[in-house]
Amino acid sequence: MKNLLILTLGLFFSLSIAQRHEIGIFAGGANVIGDIGKSNYINPMPVSYGSESLADRIPFAVGALYRFNFNPYMGVRFNGIYSRVVGADASAPEQYKKQRDYAYKNNIIEGSLVFEYNFFDINDEHGKKHSPYIFAGVGAFLYDKALYTVENTFARDENGVILDPPTLATDISTRTEKETKFTFPFGAGYKYKYRQFVVSAEVGFRYTSTDNLDHSFASTEDFTFNSEPGLNEQEVTDLNSNIIKSRQVGNMSNTDWYVFTGLTLTYTFGRPPCYCD
Repeated sequence: MKNLLILTLGLFFSLSIAQRHEIGIFAGGANVIGDIGKSNYINPMPVSYGSESLADRIPFAVGALYRFNFNPYMGVRFNGIYSRVVGADASAPEQYKKQRDYAYKNNIIEGSLVFEYNFFDINDEHGKKHSPYIFAGVGAFLYDKALYTVENTFARDENGVILDPPTLATDISTRTEKETKFTFPFGAGYKYKYRQFVVSAEVGFRYTSTDNLDHSFASTEDFTFNSEPGLNEQEVTDLNSNIIKSRQVGNMSNTDWYVFTGLTLTYTFGRPPCYCD
C-alpha cells in the first residue's frame, strides 16, 4: 500500500511538471443580447444614455485564468471574470425602443471551466507560434436581480393632509439581490506565443436560462405590494397589474445571452512539455 501511494504521487508529480501551465489575465468588453438597447451579438462599446458619468456608460470585463495543456492541441481553462453590462433603448436603432426609453446596468461574476482546441501545435516547444482556437464548457454566474417594493397610498398635500377628492398615489422603490444561474460558454479566438508569454484575442458567448439580465422580465414574485387601508381595491389591483406588465417587455419567449470580447495574456511556467508517443 505504501509503495502504491509513492508510485501514485510520483506519477502525479511527473505529469504535473511535464505539462505546460499558464496563468494570466483577461480584459475586454461585455454586452447582453437581450430586449433592452441594441441587439448586436457583439457590442463591447460604450452606451449613450442619460448618465452624465462616462464610467457609467462603459461596459467591461476583467478576470484571471489558469490553463492546463494536455498536448500541443488540447487543454482546459479555468476562468474567473467580473463584468459590468450596460444597455439603453436610447442607443437602439428601432424607433419603438427609443420611445420606450428603458435603460439598465448589471454586474455579472462568472466562474467557468472550458475545453480548448488549438488548430496548430502551439503548445509544442518546436511547434507553431500562433494558432486559431475554439472553446466550450460550463460555468455558473451571479447577477443582480431587481426587486421592487410598491407603496400605494392616498395622495397628500405638503402638510400631509389627504387630498379631496381622494387620489391614489404610488411610490416604487428598487433594490437588488444576487441570483445564481448556470451558463454554457463557447467561442473562438487566436493565440500568439512569444517566449513564455501567450497573447490571445477572443470572443465568447454565454447562454443563460434567465430573461432578466437587462431587468426586462420581472416575475410577480419580484414585487412586494403594500397598500394603505381604505383605498379602492379594484383600482389598486389594476394599478399593480399594470406595474408588473411595465417591467415585462420585449420577447419573453427567448432568454438572455451575454458576451465577453477581449484579450488574454498568460505566462507559461514549469518544465517545457514533452509530448511523446
